[in-house]
Amino acid sequence: MRAAIKSGAVALFFGAALACAPMGSTSAAADAPKKERKASGALTESTYRQLERVHTLIGKNENAEALEKCESLLKRVRNDYETAVVKQTMAFIYISQNNYKAAIKAFEEALALDALPQQPYEQMLYNVGQLYFQDGQTDMTIKRMERYFSETMSEPPADAHILLASAYAEKNRFKDSLTQVDKAIAKSKEPKESWLQLKLALHYELKQFPQCADVLLKLISLVPAKEDYWKQLSSILFEIKRDKESLAVLALADRLGYLDQENEVRNLANIYLLLEIPYKAATVLDGGIERNILPANEKTLTLLGDSWMMAREYGKAETVLQRAAKISESGEIYYRLGQIYVEDERWTDALPALDKARAKGIKKVADATYLQGIAAFHTGNRKLAVELLRKAKDSDETRNSATQWLNHIAQVEDEEARESLAAADDEEATP
Repeated sequence: MRAAIKSGAVALFFGAALACAPMGSTSAAADAPKKERKASGALTESTYRQLERVHTLIGKNENAEALEKCESLLKRVRNDYETAVVKQTMAFIYISQNNYKAAIKAFEEALALDALPQQPYEQMLYNVGQLYFQDGQTDMTIKRMERYFSETMSEPPADAHILLASAYAEKNRFKDSLTQVDKAIAKSKEPKESWLQLKLALHYELKQFPQCADVLLKLISLVPAKEDYWKQLSSILFEIKRDKESLAVLALADRLGYLDQENEVRNLANIYLLLEIPYKAATVLDGGIERNILPANEKTLTLLGDSWMMAREYGKAETVLQRAAKISESGEIYYRLGQIYVEDERWTDALPALDKARAKGIKKVADATYLQGIAAFHTGNRKLAVELLRKAKDSDETRNSATQWLNHIAQVEDEEARESLAAADDEEATP
C-alpha cells in the first residue's frame, strides 16, 4: 500500500492543481446520480509556478526543502482551493518520509476545506483511508472508506474493496468483509492469491466450510505447487463428510510429494482405514516408516500391524507385531499375537507369546493364562495345562471356561485310563 501511495503522489498533485482526474478510472459508478464536486477556486500563476518548483524538488528527492517551500507557500495562498492543493502536496511529501501521522493530518485538513474537485477529493479519501490502515487506526479506516464508497463518482478499484474488507475483518465484521472481498473478486479477471486467502479465512470464521472448499480449489488452480492448499482442502472435505473426495485430494498430495509431516501421513492412513481400505493404509504407513517420516515405534508398528491384519495380510501383520512387541514396555502386543496364534491353532507359537505377555504385564492376565492352558494341552503338556487352567479358574472372568476345560481334560484322561485298562485286560486274556 505504501508504495502505491508514493507512486501516485506526483500525478495526484498536478491533477488537483489543474482540476483534472489524478488517477483511477473515470467510468461512472452504478449508484444513484450524485452531485459532482467542483473546485472552489483556481490557482494563481504565482502559486502554480511555486508548486512546479516543489514538484521539481520532489523529483530530486529533496523532500525537506520541498516541505519548507510548501509551508512558506501556505502563508501566501489566497483561497481555500490553493490551501487544499498545498496541503495535499505536503501530505505526499510526508508519505515519502514515512511520517504517516503528519500525512493524515495534512490530508484531513485539505478534506475539511471542501474545496477540491471530485476526482482529487475522492482519491484523497481513498489515500487517507489507506494511511489510517497503515497506521493501525482501523475504525478511522472504516469511516473514511465508507465515506469514499458513498461519495465516489468513479468506479472504485478492486483494491479499495479489499482495504475496507481488511478493516472489517480486523473488527470481526466477517459478513461485511466478505461482501467487499466478493466485490473485489468480481472486478478482477484473475483475483490475487491474498484476496482468496482472505475470502477463505472469512468463510472459515463464518463456518461456511463448503465455500472454503470452493475457495481452496481456486487457490490450488492459481498456485498448484503450494502444498498447504492441498492439505487444507483435504481437511475441509473431511470436515463436511466428503470423505472420498478428502482421501482423493490427500492421496494426490502424497503422490506429488507434499506429505512430509508425521501427522499428515497418519491422517492419510486413518482416512483409508475409515473408508475400509486397510491395504492402502498399510502401504502408506510402511512408506512413511521407510522415508523416516514416521517413527518405527510401538504406536506406528501397532497401527501398521492392525492394518495388515484387516487387509488379511497375516504374515506381514505378524512380522510387524513381533517388532512392536519387542520394543513395547507392556505385554499387550504379545497377548494379541497369542490370540492370533490360538485362533490359527498354532499352539507351539502361542505358548511362548502368551508367556512373554504375562511376563511383561497385561491387563487380562486371566485370559492369557486360560489361552496358554489351552495351548499347553494341545502341545501335549497336560501337566502345564492343568496348572494354568487352575490359575485361570481363580478369576471370575475365566472361571466357567477354565472349569469346562479342566473337566474336559479329566474326561480325556479317564477315557485314556479306561482304554489302557481294557487293553491290559485284552492282553492278559490272550493265550
